[in-house]
Amino acid sequence: MNILYVSDSTTLSGAEIVLLGYLDRRAPPDRRARVYLHRLNRRLADALDERGVPYLATEHYSRILLETRTHPLVLAHYALSFSRVAREIRRVIRAEAVDLVHAISYPASLYAALACRWCRVPQIWHEHNIKRLHRVNRRLYRFAAGSCHAVIGPSDAVTTNLARAGIPRRKLRTVYNGIDLRRFDVGDTDAAAVRSELGIPPDAPAIGLFGQMLPYKGHRTLIEAAPAVLRDFPAARFCFVGALENPPYQEELRGLIAGAGLGRAFLFTGWRPDVPAVLRAMDLVTVLTTTPEPAALGLMEAMAAGRPVVATRTGGTPEIVRDGETGVIVEPGNAGAVAGSIVSLLLNPARMRRLGTAGRGRVEDRFTLDRHLAEMEQIYREARRTGRGTESSRAAP
Repeated sequence: MNILYVSDSTTLSGAEIVLLGYLDRRAPPDRRARVYLHRLNRRLADALDERGVPYLATEHYSRILLETRTHPLVLAHYALSFSRVAREIRRVIRAEAVDLVHAISYPASLYAALACRWCRVPQIWHEHNIKRLHRVNRRLYRFAAGSCHAVIGPSDAVTTNLARAGIPRRKLRTVYNGIDLRRFDVGDTDAAAVRSELGIPPDAPAIGLFGQMLPYKGHRTLIEAAPAVLRDFPAARFCFVGALENPPYQEELRGLIAGAGLGRAFLFTGWRPDVPAVLRAMDLVTVLTTTPEPAALGLMEAMAAGRPVVATRTGGTPEIVRDGETGVIVEPGNAGAVAGSIVSLLLNPARMRRLGTAGRGRVEDRFTLDRHLAEMEQIYREARRTGRGTESSRAAP
């Protein structure tokens, strides 16, 4: 089977990490794969180079964020961008005899839809977000889904949202993300080395928030919670772990930290290639998303590393974290509840160990990469067997 993966992201986020898991486990001769990606996504390109995976980095994705716009010049820009990308993907499909296109997000699936229809090749659309629905994007979702054998979400929260857009239930599949547990078998020596590098004393509680520097990820909530934590644990350190690719937001966070007199307690680590070791170096991990969280890969990774989590009750999070068993769930934006949960856990190391052990066990039972790949392999085989898998053009906007 020859698969073309399509990504429109400019950075290496959860969807791209899931993609790299596929490429690491499904190598030739069983599987041939190539990737169509944004030319600005150097991290993904570098990761593909390391793996020897062929790719085409395009410059034709829209330079304007895809959103509902009515200005004629913006609409003309969108039309030109989609036309160029569709033709480029079509050339790749034909030149490489592609059997299946796997778009790893929206709008990548929308870009790929026209090419798949032209070439009568089935598409798999893997949606990793929960987006607000409105009249225009409901129609675009249905159009993209018309070229798809299956539309996959990493949680029931995602697939339920897609069903509200009018995508047929028969096409929707929930396939939870999978973790390669071998990556998270990190020893205490490696974790201690990370703490030393970051300047965190061995006896200082370390609280991590991992992910992109985006406002909805809950960085402000942790900043607001920090003073209450520091009253009980003055040596505590709070680590924002993620690429520093959003300067205005980062400066806003630094201003809030400085204004509250918390400069000593907070650390921006930037991009880290050794996330499993950094997770292991934390005493606990927070996932404080304020908007519906589809199924944070960071939750599964923290649990795989044996770390207890404090997470907000949004989207698919309650499907992953069992409140009181593998972590603690609080309401989004509630800094007081976050602080109280962190303090309660830090005061009870035995409970933290129980939560961390139970979290690791839950990943081993439900969220392994092997299980994920087996489910995806079945969908791939179905798509190839049934062929085109598209609906009539009446679904088009």
